[in-house]
This record gives sequence, C-alpha cells and structure tokens, in this order.
Amino acid sequence: MRSRLLPVFALSASLVFPPVAAQDPVPFITGEDRFMIFANGRFEKLEPRPPQRVFPMNEQVVYLDHDGGLKAFFAEGRRLHYLQAEGVGAVKFTRNRIAWNKRDTLMTLRDGRAVMLARNVEDFSVSDSLIVVHDSAHHELNVLWQGRTIALALVERGSEKPQWTQAGNTVTFFNKEARSLFLFYRGVVRVLCDSTDVGIVATGSDLVGYWDGKKREFRAMYRGDDRFLADLRPMSAKMGDGILGFVDGTGMLKCFANGEVRTLTSGIPSGYWVQDSLLMFLHDGQLQLFRPTGGTMKVENYVPERWQVHGGDLVYLDINRELHGIISGERVRFGNEANIATFDLFGGSVLYPSPTGLTTVLRNGRTYTF
Repeated sequence: MRSRLLPVFALSASLVFPPVAAQDPVPFITGEDRFMIFANGRFEKLEPRPPQRVFPMNEQVVYLDHDGGLKAFFAEGRRLHYLQAEGVGAVKFTRNRIAWNKRDTLMTLRDGRAVMLARNVEDFSVSDSLIVVHDSAHHELNVLWQGRTIALALVERGSEKPQWTQAGNTVTFFNKEARSLFLFYRGVVRVLCDSTDVGIVATGSDLVGYWDGKKREFRAMYRGDDRFLADLRPMSAKMGDGILGFVDGTGMLKCFANGEVRTLTSGIPSGYWVQDSLLMFLHDGQLQLFRPTGGTMKVENYVPERWQVHGGDLVYLDINRELHGIISGERVRFGNEANIATFDLFGGSVLYPSPTGLTTVLRNGRTYTF
C-alpha cells in the first residue's frame, strides 16, 4: 500500500541509540487517505479519513479528526480517548503538554481525559512546566505553575495585547510603556530590568538573555543568578534548551551554556540556528554544530535541504538524499536507501517515504514497512 507522510505541527523527537524503552507513536496517512499509527512494532488504522491537524507528543498523539473532534492515542495500552466532540478552538502544545480553548475555557489533557484549567481565557501559551493565560475577565496575565495560579501583571482595558515569552519554569513579560522587563522564575515574580528592548530578549528554561539599557550590557539570568555576557548590544539572540546563541556587537557568534561564554566565529556567520541543546551555524560555506558537552564539529560543506534536531542529536538528508545524523557526537547513517524525498522523527523512530513506494519506519536498528 502506498502512503504519504503526514504534515506535523511541531519539531519531532530524535532518533536515539541505544534502544529506549518507551515508544512515541508515528502518525502518517496512506495513499487511500487512511490515518495510520505505528506503535509498539505494529501498524494500526486510527481513522478512515485524514485528520485536520496532528499534534505528536511523547508517547502519545493528539489529533483533530476529520469532523473536528479532538482525540488522543496512547502508545501504552494502545488506548484511544475522545477528548472533545466539537468546538475545539486554538490548540497549543509541547512534547509533554497540550492545552486548547473550548470557547473561553482552557482545557488540558491529564490522565487520559480532558480537564478544565481556567475560564475567561483570551489567549494562552504552553511550555512543559507551565501555562501562561490572559484572563479577560480580571484583566490579568497569569501563570499556571505546579497547581498554582500566580498573577504576573495587570492588563489595562484598551491597552495593547501583553507581550511575553516563556520556557520551562521561566516567563518574561515586557511592559512597553515603562520599558521594563519582568521575570517569573520558579514561583517568584520580579523586575529583571527597568530599561530594555523587547527585541533583544531570549527566554529559555532557567535562562534568559536580555539587553540592560541602563547598564548598557547584554546579560543573562542563569538559574537565578545574573551574569554579564557582553558590553555591546547584540545584533541578534536566539535561545534553545539551556543554550543561548548571539551575534555580538562586533559580529562574532558567541554562545552561553553551562555558565560559560564561548566564541564560535571570528566574523559574522551567514546564518545560525539554536534548537534544543544544539547551536548550528553556517560559516565559510560549512554547516557546523556546537554541543555544550562536545564542542564544535563540521556537519557538511553545504546546508542540507532538511534536518531535524532533538536534544543533542541531529538527523538530516545529505546531498545524495541519504539519511545521516550526528547522535551523541558520533556520525551515523540510517538505512541504506538514497533519493529519499523527506522524513520526520518521532521519539526513537524515523519515518520516510521509500523510493519503492512504501512508508518506512526505522527504529532501534530495525526496519518496518507499510
């Protein structure tokens, strides 16, 4: 049976070696428009028609079915739960958490069922350890964290929509009128800086990079401590998981990770990307990556057409459209096929349409085809 890959709406998890115990389900659509799942070493049909949207997560897949109903498939026990029949609004998720609006009520998935989180929600955002909500009734920006609701700021009627960014245990909120930057960190709200520019604020888990306008310094809040990074305003800054990349005022690409600042280039890079715990950059025509635990290494002498990152791992299509990767700092090749059109990663599995017309799943050194 011929099949096609399902467009996904998030960065997928990486292909991990040695074998891992849990398996993230792998969703795809067949040539007959059936919605399929590969889980626990077998292919199963979930729906006779393709879903509207799919949200792949760790050990589960949540999706809006063809009629707009929200469902969740769990790899453990091969369970399928109906969460909401209709009226699903905005859906936002990470690998470990999902939330959605049911009119102005915010819902989440807990223990296999839909649970209400808050009412009067105008807007919200999700990270693994917290959810930020704009309460339209009380005109507040609140953080839902460890079973508590903590007020971050008042939002006056008629004012602009609040601007915030978030990651694990960390939220930054920008007061545009006062040009102040507020920080929520592990249950405590405080002013991080009373003169800043929202354009130079990067928020990650337990790490914030920001420009202090009064001190004229680029600084980092790292695990509750304030650190000096540079005395010139950076051209740009990008955040990953515990890793901050920035092009400083002199044009050099630098990285802050594990409490240290490292210089990666002596000139302006052609481009750079920070994702999970990897920083990738294009310099002198080469694509290189930096891992805080392993330093810098060359990926290729060109930029691959497609790559995906999870944790400290990278998988990509090389110039021959073969699947290669750098896993735990070691180069590996996945499978033995070339001319692969595309691929996606789900937990310890890589999914791609084989040139033979089959859908192929590689997991823990084994090949499965449908």
